[in-house]
Amino acid sequence: MQCISGLNMYINDLDYSITELNLAINDHYDWAGKFLRLSLLGGEVDGDILDPNSAQHCRFSRWLSLRMNGEALDKEMVITIDKNHTHMHNVARELMQSIVHQHVTDSLLMKYQKAQQEFIHNLDQYKEHLFSWRNLHDALTGLPLRHLLYREFPLVRAQCQRMNHHLYLLIIDIDHFKSINDTWGHNAGDDVLRNVALALKEATRKAERIYRFGGEEFIILLDAKNDRDAQTAAQRIQQYLQQHSFLVGDDKITVTATGGLAKVLETDTLHQTIGRADKAMYYGKNTGRNRCIMAMTDSEMLTIS
Repeated sequence: MQCISGLNMYINDLDYSITELNLAINDHYDWAGKFLRLSLLGGEVDGDILDPNSAQHCRFSRWLSLRMNGEALDKEMVITIDKNHTHMHNVARELMQSIVHQHVTDSLLMKYQKAQQEFIHNLDQYKEHLFSWRNLHDALTGLPLRHLLYREFPLVRAQCQRMNHHLYLLIIDIDHFKSINDTWGHNAGDDVLRNVALALKEATRKAERIYRFGGEEFIILLDAKNDRDAQTAAQRIQQYLQQHSFLVGDDKITVTATGGLAKVLETDTLHQTIGRADKAMYYGKNTGRNRCIMAMTDSEMLTIS
């Protein structure tokens, strides 16, 4: 399935998570029916519920393991879900055993009901969180929009600081995009934007977060140990795009882009960093396009590729 660990959750990943949460709610509500049938009619005991490791074997555990792996920005919410999921399984096993031995108590029933309610409440809260996040994604490309960039920037920055890494910002602007619209039409322009977004997702790594900033501009947050590593990452992304052609109608075209890279300084706001990266990008546009430039200072520009 999609990569839903780390920071890189796009629309498809969000939809997958929402589907899994809905299935988990239904599956765990079904337990109440199993308990009632066993209590009233007897029959075969559900071995899955009695398994001491049932929380690790149920379908929902696969989604949990994906979300627990990496540095997701909402990891604390997922940890709470995981804790209450395990607790509900433990109480369910206790209730199943008490039904089998015919010594169910009112307090145990209340304990199970409370565990179920807390778990389902966690899932409902997390679904609301995902829906709000989904509304901050671009329907055309599936990428996060600039509003989400402004919300996530301080969190990504803090993660870099904890790892003693540096944060860099790369602006990518498609070259000659207007001519694509003028030549093939706006539907073709939309196809190019979708394909460029897909290529950028393929070119980026786990800790590199992409946003559609507006029009034909994209922003990528890069986590790097130093300038050289950031420059190498920016060059990799820009060249990956150049090496892939796209079908527009019956024509196969190569799309290039110009990049502007800037390091996020200790006293920088996001706006200030974007300003320097934007200057570097326009410097690249004015010196030939299809290249990547790093803003070493407000006035000093370094050609990377």
